[in-house]
Amino acid sequence: MSLLHRIAQKPVIAALRKPEDIQIAIVSKVDHIFFMGGTITEALSSITLAKQAGKGVFIHVDLIRGLSKTDKETIEFISDYMKADGIVTPKTHMIREAKKAGLFAVLHLFVLDSLALEHGLKLIEDVNPDAIELMPGIVGKVISRFADQVDRIPIIASGLIQSKEEALGALDAGATALSVSEKSLWQMDFSDLTIDGCTKSG
Repeated sequence: MSLLHRIAQKPVIAALRKPEDIQIAIVSKVDHIFFMGGTITEALSSITLAKQAGKGVFIHVDLIRGLSKTDKETIEFISDYMKADGIVTPKTHMIREAKKAGLFAVLHLFVLDSLALEHGLKLIEDVNPDAIELMPGIVGKVISRFADQVDRIPIIASGLIQSKEEALGALDAGATALSVSEKSLWQMDFSDLTIDGCTKSG
């Protein structure tokens, strides 16, 4: 199953910044967790619990202490030892290595101006990631531009999404899914995400 179909079923992804919040995440309604903080040891323990609960696991490579070395061996460790489903990173060479290793590769883009937007679109064309994580996630204009320009690649809105209204706004702008740290949003399911009475499917 493609990443697009996997994340579109339940658009809310738990952005886990504190390893101690893993229990909240695994009993929530989310299907996928982005690990965005802690040490390798903490991540390994949390990932084991997440996988046992049937959650999809993605490692934000640059935010886990001990995984900052960006090389082929890091990707092999994530794939073979951590047993993650994919990675999130702004580094294009890591995207390429992840795809070679059979991991889902999510390209993280921080878009603050038109130059960053155009650069991001070029990177997507160059590396063909499995998905794009856009920050900040509340800028509908930016989400819409990427949705218009990028064909069949899921867009994950991330950052500053703290309410149901903001979640719906990002989805309405064209996001496929949302990576959020606000725990109340982890309890939203697919049927909750509606716009003008119609279910938003991404």
